[in-house]
Amino acid sequence: MSSPTRRTVHITRTEHAVPLPASLRDVAAMVGTVQSELAEAGRPYTDAELRVVDGDLLAYYDVPRAAAVTR
Repeated sequence: MSSPTRRTVHITRTEHAVPLPASLRDVAAMVGTVQSELAEAGRPYTDAELRVVDGDLLAYYDVPRAAAVTR
């Protein structure tokens, strides 16, 4: 019986956060920003996820390590 190959993968994640409670305008602006960034990369907006973490609404998606840009 052979064992599966183990690989170490480095993932970079882009996150945008809006502190809650937030206005619908702020949430829409954040979602629009994420959607634009993904469109520029030729990716569908469905690659992003939304979650509430520690009182913030996070929109995030994974990017290839070579494409990671820190602002």
